[in-house]
This record gives sequence, C-alpha cells and structure tokens, in this order.
Amino acid sequence: MNDQARSLRSIAREQGQPGRPDEACAPRVIAVTSGKGGVGKTNVVLNASITLAFGGARVVVLDADLGLGNIDVMLGIVPRYTLAHVAAGEVGIADIEVPGPGGIRIIPCGSGITSLLRLPESERAHLVSALAALEREADFIIVDTGAGLSPGVVGFLAAVEEVIVVTTPEPTSIADAYATVKVVSHENPAAPVMLVVNMARDLQEAEDAAEKITLVAKRFLQVNIKLLGFVPRDLCVARAVMQQKPFVLRYPSCPASRAVGEIANRLQGRGDEAASLQGFVGQGLAGFFRKISSRS
Repeated sequence: MNDQARSLRSIAREQGQPGRPDEACAPRVIAVTSGKGGVGKTNVVLNASITLAFGGARVVVLDADLGLGNIDVMLGIVPRYTLAHVAAGEVGIADIEVPGPGGIRIIPCGSGITSLLRLPESERAHLVSALAALEREADFIIVDTGAGLSPGVVGFLAAVEEVIVVTTPEPTSIADAYATVKVVSHENPAAPVMLVVNMARDLQEAEDAAEKITLVAKRFLQVNIKLLGFVPRDLCVARAVMQQKPFVLRYPSCPASRAVGEIANRLQGRGDEAASLQGFVGQGLAGFFRKISSRS
C-alpha cells in the first residue's frame, strides 16, 4: 500500500499541485450524479476523492446513494450508523464517520436521508450544528447521489453549489445525462455544471459524447457545461472493483488512474477549466443541509 501511495503522489506531483484551499473558507460542496445507473459514477467519486486527498485536500464523501450504499460495497465496509441517527440525537457525527482509503472520510447518509425533508425543527438544528463542526475539517464535500432523478436526488441537486454529471458514450446514457442537466438548470440555475465521460474508448469518443450534450444544453437550456475530463475504458478498473480496492491505489499508473488524476487536478483549480470558480465562496455543508431541509 505504501508503494501504491507513493506512486499516486508521484502522479499528482507530475500534474502540479495548487496547494490546499484557504482553511478559513467553507468547503466546496459538489454533487456527483448521473442520469442512469451503470455509468461508474461511484467509482469516479471514490477514486477522484482519494486523488484529491493525496494532492493535499481534506475530503469528505457523503454516500447519498439512497439505500444502496455503493461506496460501502466497493470498499467492503458496513457502517453501523448514518446521518439519520445523528439527526435523532442518538450518536454524534464522529460516531458515523468511516475512515476511507487515502485519508478520505466517508459519511453514510442511509435511506433515512429523505426524512430530512420532514425533520422537526429541533432535529434540523441539531444536524446542521453537527455538520457545521465537520465542515471546518474539510476542503471538499463530495456528494455521491443516487442515479436517476428521484425526489431525493433532485433535492440534493437543488441544494449543492456545483454539479458533476457522469455519463458514458452510449446514446441512452447521453440522453439521461442531458435530462439531468435540464433538471439542474431548472432547480439550481446558479450551480456550475461539469461533465465527466466515463468508459470511453479514446479521447475522440469522449469529446464526441461531450459535444452532443454541451451543444444541446447551450442551445436549448442556455447552460454552459464544462468538460471536466474523461476516464478511458480500462481493464484495471474492473479488476480493482472485484478486489474491492480503489483502482488509483491498486493500479496507480494505469490509464484510468492517470485520467482521474487530471480530473482531480482541475477540480483543485489548475488550468483554464477551473478559471470560472476562482474566488468562489461556498455555503459549506451546513448551508447545504439547510437548503435540503427548507424544501419541505
């Protein structure tokens, strides 16, 4: 594991590191979503989060894939408590936190997260207070939403500050990704939307898929989507999933790991792709849940 970690840090250094965000600032709250299942969304979340952490960022992952717990399955962990227990005052936020690989921290939301829309005021205040303490220790809050556009997923998309849509080059995935962008443009028009094309054969296929979404979104929704990057189809990814290991740790030099490194690099503020986020002041995790609960 130490050799794998050193290899990952080496890849990060080759790409250039922008340094940790100002600790006085609220963390960036980013939802990663997809129009349909099976596009590798959770794999992108997990591996990009680990790469961000190796780049010096403090990363908290909210496993908000309601009731499915894909991150739990991918890592072979079984959390005992969720945010629902925190809201009820049964345990503290530290009791539900699961230490993840590479230094990331995982907060399981559980299926009870949908009850946030109906929490009594006292429980809302208790949860927001607990989350406010947590966010002081994070630079990125990555929210792994469920696939599709259920009310719970839409609630997350409406409350976050930034959205990453994961798609594959398949026509059905592209159509569903566009439907997701359409919902974001209606529910949260101020949120920047970024796109990751997963499982692409090569750069050309990824760019073709991205163009189909970005051109239509700009024409019909007046939404400018930023292509954050693409992850190539890579046999090492499937092997790592079977081993319940993140591929950036198991195979740090494979094409998929290097591609995720570039995505993490852009998220941390390097390159023209991130220029529009410079000076961005976030609402933080507590603000995110205030917006979630206010939708009731």
